[in-house]
Amino acid sequence: MKLGTVALAGLMTMGAIASTHLVIAQDNQPVPVESQQNDRRAAIARINPKKPIQIRVVSQTTVPVVASSVPAVGDRPVAPGKSVTLGRLHTSYLSLPLDLQVSLAKTPDPDQPIGVSLDVKTAGNEIIVGVKTSPTAVNSAQTINIDQKGLIYLY
Repeated sequence: MKLGTVALAGLMTMGAIASTHLVIAQDNQPVPVESQQNDRRAAIARINPKKPIQIRVVSQTTVPVVASSVPAVGDRPVAPGKSVTLGRLHTSYLSLPLDLQVSLAKTPDPDQPIGVSLDVKTAGNEIIVGVKTSPTAVNSAQTINIDQKGLIYLY
């Protein structure tokens, strides 16, 4: 009987020590970041979700950028001073919701930081994305989200 009591006391002590270490380990874990779906930014523009949409990415940069969309259309390189068009206004190629990310084609030199910024405008159901770069821009990529209601958000 004494042996059982001693063993039980030992197991309880080991459990208390283990739970202390577990709490310490959990305290050192990074706090999860809320998803962008919970982001409450205001929409910057709107299109008619019932009509076909077209996105034109216009590079106003001196470096190559890449436009990538989800659902996947694939990575589309955009040369400096050129433009790329995704979708067509007369046929529904693009489905909503849609994310379009525009990023630098190459990782910037740490000694000469550069980032992208997007200027989004609409003309009917065409979304025109002007891409600029500057050393003061902090993002090497920016994303546009078009939800199922046709609202456009910039992240």
